[in-house]
Amino acid sequence: MLENLKIKLIKIAQDAEKNNLGLEKCGSFSIKDKTSGYIVITPAKIKIKNLKTTNICIVDLKGEKIEPLDGINPSSDLKMHLEVYSARKDIRTFMHINSTYATTFSIANKVIPPISYDSASYGGYIYLAKYEERKSDECITDLIEKLSRSDACLLESNGAIVISSSTEDILSKVIDVEKVAKVYYKALILNQFKEPKRISRDELMLYLSNSCLLY
Repeated sequence: MLENLKIKLIKIAQDAEKNNLGLEKCGSFSIKDKTSGYIVITPAKIKIKNLKTTNICIVDLKGEKIEPLDGINPSSDLKMHLEVYSARKDIRTFMHINSTYATTFSIANKVIPPISYDSASYGGYIYLAKYEERKSDECITDLIEKLSRSDACLLESNGAIVISSSTEDILSKVIDVEKVAKVYYKALILNQFKEPKRISRDELMLYLSNSCLLY
């Protein structure tokens, strides 16, 4: 079932790993099927490089497992995925990454402002959401609120979440998140922790619209 989406999900996860965005068993990736509403999600405890279509999980929006029936379970992030899909009905893809620079800011509990035009791809700011291993309702509510303002969000001490309405641009969004985090980190160091100039939302939207006109 949904073999094409499984193949696409594996490629996204493995491309993320090649770009140092998702490492071994860290993070999670999912795609929502438009027709059935089912979620195709990476499994728990299996390294990205070892992913196969036979160990990719399919669940419904209530979290009931459809495939595979025995032995392999969805990522422990499943609840986050399901709640965000329910709240943001426009999105089709969800990635939880633990890349170096984004994770650094999540550990420092510091929001990443829009300091380069790459920020336009995900909405400007990368806000910080509360995170607990048990994924309480309070944390989920906070995450959803942050993702209502931007398609990228840090989790306290646990990397970043990036979402998209398209499976085609999710990886480039994630790359932009890590790139902006890296530039921001280096700018802070270079400026002795003086904050760099922020780009306004209007400037970002103008840049985005002009970029679209080029295609």
